[in-house]
Amino acid sequence: MSLIFYFSPSSPPSRAVRSLLLLSKVIFQGKIVDLMKGEHKTPEYQYINPNQSLPALVDGELKLFESHAILKYISIKKELTQFYPKDIQNRARVDCYLDWSQTGLDAIGTYTNQCFLFPMLMKKPVPQNKEQMYDDTIDTLKFFESIFLKGRYIQNQPSITIADLKCIADLTQLLLTGFDFNQFPKIRDYLQEMFSIPEIREAYAEYIDMIKNTKPNDSISYIISGIDKKLNWQINLYHHPFSSPSRAARTALLYSGVEYNEKIIYIQKGQNKTPEYQAINPNESLPAIQDGNLCLFESGAIMKYVAQKFKLYNLYPFNFQAKAQIDLYMDFHLTEMQSLTKYAFSCFIGPALMKLPIPSNKDEQLKDVKATLEFFVKVFLNKGNWAYINGSQIPTLADIKVCCDLAQLLITDFPFEHILGLDTYMLRVFQMPEMKKSHKEYFQFLQSQKIGKFALQITQIQELIRPKERLTLYFNFVSPPSKAVKSLLKLAQIQYTEKDIDIQGGENTRPPYTNINPNQSLPAITFGNFNLFESHAIMKFICIQFNLTEFYPNYPLRSKIDSFLDFHHTGFKQLTLYSMDFFFGPKFMKKQMPKNKDERLREINELLQFFIDTFLGGGHYKYIMGSRTPTIADLTFIAEISGLFFVDFDFTPLPSLKRYLRNLFEMKLIRDTYSKYFLVARFMTSSMNDYISSIVKGTKEGENACCELI
Repeated sequence: MSLIFYFSPSSPPSRAVRSLLLLSKVIFQGKIVDLMKGEHKTPEYQYINPNQSLPALVDGELKLFESHAILKYISIKKELTQFYPKDIQNRARVDCYLDWSQTGLDAIGTYTNQCFLFPMLMKKPVPQNKEQMYDDTIDTLKFFESIFLKGRYIQNQPSITIADLKCIADLTQLLLTGFDFNQFPKIRDYLQEMFSIPEIREAYAEYIDMIKNTKPNDSISYIISGIDKKLNWQINLYHHPFSSPSRAARTALLYSGVEYNEKIIYIQKGQNKTPEYQAINPNESLPAIQDGNLCLFESGAIMKYVAQKFKLYNLYPFNFQAKAQIDLYMDFHLTEMQSLTKYAFSCFIGPALMKLPIPSNKDEQLKDVKATLEFFVKVFLNKGNWAYINGSQIPTLADIKVCCDLAQLLITDFPFEHILGLDTYMLRVFQMPEMKKSHKEYFQFLQSQKIGKFALQITQIQELIRPKERLTLYFNFVSPPSKAVKSLLKLAQIQYTEKDIDIQGGENTRPPYTNINPNQSLPAITFGNFNLFESHAIMKFICIQFNLTEFYPNYPLRSKIDSFLDFHHTGFKQLTLYSMDFFFGPKFMKKQMPKNKDERLREINELLQFFIDTFLGGGHYKYIMGSRTPTIADLTFIAEISGLFFVDFDFTPLPSLKRYLRNLFEMKLIRDTYSKYFLVARFMTSSMNDYISSIVKGTKEGENACCELI
């Protein structure tokens, strides 16, 4: 049975899911829901999606809403690892962006809807604070660009992921507003490249037609015009798989993701000396590329050209200081690392393939190689303390270049492990899929030879090196997402280090915390060299890293949990806002209480009834979505709703919710997480009804304090 996809061409999240379905060639049945006719409010559609939003997906008995959950479900079910990476750290980075975007891009939607769509479609007046909304949009785009668009794709991923598909949907809302994208050339070029992909253009066809009718400015016309890659990006690579510089250039091209042609040049047959090849590379060396009328030789120049042409900013940064660090190493490499090539060729590859004699100074050459590599590790890897050259957080052109040369030594059984950190550095760089692809033929040759244990490990590398460092949680007991993550770590009995962040003292707004989490929010984690913020992404990462399937079950239940978590980002914001407006704001910030308390209270009760009906099966489920055990969805929800304990919220009309909360808060490890929070609640609230008091004190409702659990 094929997937049934309910969508509207005018819905940004719909366009994101539609893009994935078209890109992946997944068979699906599309059903358009007409928002203007109210088809999303019909009983038939509400049976599929009680939230009455778009898009929705039906797969047999499974009904899903929330676009992020749908994108993940399709990617997992159809094994689309190129769109939702299998590597857990890269997957966590994608999750981090998706979770941040739920609220982080609010300014874009607010500006577009209130200042353009609502006045155009519903004849609503343009808000008086339009300029402030515009300024908020500018600030949002600056933050997005500086944090998430450092490379060609979102979060420095090597190819398009579902984060990009959702990002395109979010950012292109601004195409309707006449926004000048020339202020953000990096974002402008990113969107233009996305619109050059035929499947994405198809997903946006109706929307693009709408934009064209608005007389778009030059920057918007540039974006929606797209690019014909086959005409503009046709590169020929002349190489040989046994040539280290060839493999370096090949890796950069593979990383770019563009189509290119390969032609192997056999030096032994003199193909590098033909007039045809000399016209491309008069130096008769390998590699060389031909891009239209441009011919380039020398691997370093080729790698930089590819990186700059295709905006591979993670390999060759836009920032001139970071770029200079890479140039420093690449220039050093030209002369100082030649001893590696000389030793590998003259003492091993030449004798093995060309029957050349082994030189008499073989031992002397080996000493030179060792001295060179010891200097390399000392200077460029900080005695093995840096993950990548010059302290970069991710591999760059410099790392690709040196590791392609280091791979020459694999045939020599060189003792990499004797040089501090060099063996783990190589293993780390060869985790790059492009490095493995560019070395495929060479590694096959090595496996046919007598090579050592480490060389065999490199040539057969499959799994990631898992960092052994302890996980660190940056936490504040007032923060609901912090308590959700801490509850997971305690319940799963994961060892971790906890660092309290003083929010009132502004510790979250300055280094070193902003180096870990530039969003200045809580919580965040570090795990070795890996940093992550956004609580949902953190919890998913922890569950996958430590195989905690009881807290984040496998599919299809995982998709339902994702659906809840995605809804939670905005759907339950009212709970926190209510406790802020009617307790924390007046108590700590001298803010005046809003006058619409009764109306807000009614909305909260309606929201909680929706939670019971939709996520607790009308009160029949013990845990969210019918899970047999508490999951990260439950831990997230109770962290949010616990804010209502400070406002003496009356849970009496919601008996199933009372049972649900009591069941969870009676778990000792969860109570340990909330102990300080509950203690503050007891001493700071002027009144507390019997039910909340019993939860906070750890007693049965109506019992006295002598039975307290904490």
